[in-house]
Parts: sequence; structure tokens; C-alpha cells
Amino acid sequence: MALLSAIGLLAWPMQAQTSTAEVLAAWAFWCLCVGGAAVWAPRQTLTGGRLFWSGQAWFWQPVDGEHQGLDVLVGWDAGDVLLLFVRFQDAQGASHGSWACAWLSAAAIPSKWHGFRCAVYSRPRTDTLPLHL
Repeated sequence: MALLSAIGLLAWPMQAQTSTAEVLAAWAFWCLCVGGAAVWAPRQTLTGGRLFWSGQAWFWQPVDGEHQGLDVLVGWDAGDVLLLFVRFQDAQGASHGSWACAWLSAAAIPSKWHGFRCAVYSRPRTDTLPLHL
């Protein structure tokens, strides 16, 4: 993403009549954005554990700890890769903290990928059944 935006920023002065100050301001803003993303992004990822669906809820199990409930949202679905946004829940199921990212790839779990994607889009089972089927 940073590379594509840099290419666009390089092409911009060639396509339009821009002043040196505008170009320098654009590059300064680009550097600020890329630097901010480089600092922020690694702190917002989910690594070192296992994500699983119980049929009722999503859970995260760190390598050396107890599982914890999660809220899961699909950020981007490209078929073979998924970007999930996750947020931890407390013992009562209330969400807390900021959203983190989890990148998942079909290459990591090829035999389970279809089922995993179905689970990501599924909703928890409700405890009550309709009276009239």
C-alpha cells in the first residue's frame, strides 16, 4: 500500500502543475502516514495463539494461557486471505479494549479453510426456537 501510494505521489507532479511546496507537503504527509502505520500496525496484531469457533462464540487461546472470548468482524475477504478485526471480551461477554487485526491465509489451513470461512460469517445459535416451524 505504501509503495503504491508512493508511485502515485511520484506521478502526481507529472500530471498536474503543482508547486514545489505542494509536493513537499504531500511527501511530508505521506511520510507521517507511513511512519504512523509502521509504529501502530505491529501493536495491533494478534499472534502467538489459536483462534477458534465453539459454535456459540469466538475464542482466542494464547500459547501459554487460558482462552478468552472475542468479537470478530471481517475487514477484508479476498477468498484465500482474510483480514479479521478482533476485540477481547471480559468474563461477562462485554467487549473491551481496542480492535486488533488478524491476517489469516488458506495456505496455513488448506483442509479447514472453507469451514473456517463459513464460521466467520455464521452467527451464534440462539437459545430459543421459534414456536411455529
